[in-house]
Amino acid sequence: MSLCINPGCRQPNHPDNGSRTACAACGSALVLQGRYRVMRLISSDSGFGRVYEAYERNVPKVLKVLKESHNANGKVVELFRREAQVLSQLNHPGVPRVEPEGYFLYSPVGRAEPLHCLIMEKIEGPNLKQWMVQQGNHPISEKQAMLWLTQIADVLDLVHQHHYFHRDIKPENIMLRPSGQLVLVDFGAAREMTQTYMANLGDSGITTVSSAGYTPPEQEHGQAVPQSDFYALGRTLIYLMTARLPNDPSIYNSRTNAFAWRPLAPHISAPLADLVNDLIAPAAANRPQNTAVILERLAQVRSRQASGLPRLTAHAPIPWPKTTLNPGQAETVADPASSFLPPWLDQRPWLLAGLTGLALAVPLGWYALSRGLPPFGAEAPRVEAPVLQELTVSAVDELTGHTADIYDLLLLRDGNTLISASADDTVRIWDVETGTLRHTLEHPNVVNAIATTTDQTTLISAGDDRTIRFWSLPDGRPLGQIDNAHGTTVRALEVDRSGRILVSADSAGTIQFWPLTDSTGVPNLAALTPDNALRTLRADGTVNDLLFTRDNSRLISGGNSLQIWNLDDLGGSEDGGESVTLTGHTSFVNRIDITGDDNTLISASADQNVLLWDMATYDQIAALKGHRSYVNTLRLEGQRLWSADADKTILVWDLQAQAPVQRIGGFTTDIWRFTVRPNGQIITIGGSQPFIRRWRLEPPSGS
Repeated sequence: MSLCINPGCRQPNHPDNGSRTACAACGSALVLQGRYRVMRLISSDSGFGRVYEAYERNVPKVLKVLKESHNANGKVVELFRREAQVLSQLNHPGVPRVEPEGYFLYSPVGRAEPLHCLIMEKIEGPNLKQWMVQQGNHPISEKQAMLWLTQIADVLDLVHQHHYFHRDIKPENIMLRPSGQLVLVDFGAAREMTQTYMANLGDSGITTVSSAGYTPPEQEHGQAVPQSDFYALGRTLIYLMTARLPNDPSIYNSRTNAFAWRPLAPHISAPLADLVNDLIAPAAANRPQNTAVILERLAQVRSRQASGLPRLTAHAPIPWPKTTLNPGQAETVADPASSFLPPWLDQRPWLLAGLTGLALAVPLGWYALSRGLPPFGAEAPRVEAPVLQELTVSAVDELTGHTADIYDLLLLRDGNTLISASADDTVRIWDVETGTLRHTLEHPNVVNAIATTTDQTTLISAGDDRTIRFWSLPDGRPLGQIDNAHGTTVRALEVDRSGRILVSADSAGTIQFWPLTDSTGVPNLAALTPDNALRTLRADGTVNDLLFTRDNSRLISGGNSLQIWNLDDLGGSEDGGESVTLTGHTSFVNRIDITGDDNTLISASADQNVLLWDMATYDQIAALKGHRSYVNTLRLEGQRLWSADADKTILVWDLQAQAPVQRIGGFTTDIWRFTVRPNGQIITIGGSQPFIRRWRLEPPSGS
């Protein structure tokens, strides 16, 4: 059955339309743009137009058609076009996909003016209002609330980057994919042109867009700002956490504009409840000013939860779910000790790209006990577990200058040049010996990852604007950039051991290979464009870290999954590629490293464990247990492995004994990234202040 969308057709569902390319009743084309066949009307009740289900071959789509009565209103038509334009740029799993040619005009037979059409991805799954009904209207858990809040904040981060406000966030406009990903729908015309909007549309343009209970006060007066989205998001969360509608008098007093929702959600911790209350502050100026602030607050909530966790026991950790709940399933409440948000939803990426390949020229004096051990992987008797040595650090000083969170850190081989990347839209180059700032490199948005070429003459940076930038070292002069290198936030960068290939990965799991030199070995950075990508791989979800084996034959990606890609088997530039997935972690992989002989892979995870893997068989060799919180980063130094966690602790492991030999404490904040200078100083980033901290490792007592 094919449906004719000609508004003047007398029989749009003519029984003969199924086998025809033109309507049997009016003669209008049934196959739009030569690709889409309309099958049924979904809704004609919205203020802006009609919504249909269409198919491109066997793939379902949503077709929106602007009502012909609005064709003469230039503002309405422009909003309709704008939705297509914006959605086509927002390549994110939390936004419906629209192809660049998704907006088109359709001319029915006998009509003087064409119809304005928009074709987009059809989201399979319920909206959150429907989901709540399916679940029996039970309040969601704190864990679910944190996950969903972070997912929508991540989407809004991208939307706001495009200078676009959603202005109609509510449970009905948030859909749940079967994978568990939330999708924000109804942008642009679909958002603006509701019945309320059309009733208030006058010569002055848009006045108000209102959804009872979810719309902030300033928006009711036609003065929406980006923070208006945060208010609606907060009201949506209150509905989900209490299962009470927003205007229920038990949670909201309309006369005093006072909220009393917290007694109805006793399972929600005070830090998260405080964040939600800040989201719904009556004045926009008192709400979080951007999505980075929301995500940082969520990181602080998680950090508080993690700081009180007990030591690991012999019980297996409860896994963080790969997805959220599927429609029709009952919610499973996990142990709070395992309630770690996936790092791809955190504004702090878990990558420490700058430590790749770092080796200390002068090891610390009291590590002499490591000398004389056989090479890792050689046949040797199992050694007895060493005695754990407790060490501490004392503060040296702080490098200040960044004005927002620092997301990545890199120390060059000279042991003195330090590079930091931040959410304040800058990369900074420091003289760490003198504590002075040498250069500030400006970005238009948050910088998540940095790396260098193998000769350390070129710095590479990337982040939320999805552009990869190249800078000369040590002076920070711009050398070129790849605009729109990815469709979403770039999370990881890595250069192969030959120094000729750059690999980048994003929060959607896309891995891109880029040539750093031409066929003669001459750098060609200024000429790179998205068309120069050598090949594309599709990882299983977000990628937090990338690593080449030392012979460049394999690429390892860690994030939602731990995957190994055999590069020799991938062929040329074809999309996709087969990989081996290593299973063993029960949460996201945050950092990976590999021994110098390519025999043993090391992975650190939010499940509090560090795992060792045999690269020949891909079997798990051992699980290094001892961290009390999620492990953020690794550093390999011969037979010694350093791992740092959110519990303000670094553990140093003897890989041969597969046991910790030292626990380093005394840090005053969680450790997001760290590096070590040749003189033994430890440099860390983390905590709520955007400082780079230097620490002196004190000799053990009695030495």
